[in-house]
Amino acid sequence: MLELDATNTHLYPGARGTVLSGAPGDGPVTLRFADGAAAPGMLQAETLKVEPYTTAAGTRIAAKAWRIAFDGAQFRITARDNA
Repeated sequence: MLELDATNTHLYPGARGTVLSGAPGDGPVTLRFADGAAAPGMLQAETLKVEPYTTAAGTRIAAKAWRIAFDGAQFRITARDNA
């Protein structure tokens, strides 16, 4: 399973992070955020679908899909995906 560590409490175009473990490829993802919150997701080609989650401060974030690019052990959100 791919584990990603985001540098913020949510994703947005331009958000960056690090691949903690696994290799980018289609399948399940665990996304960890800067505040300690985590969300399950699914990577399909260049689309990362993230399930709803709650930040450590209690803000609810709805399920969203993002376009993602990998560069070695780093990732960047390139755009919102309306899939």
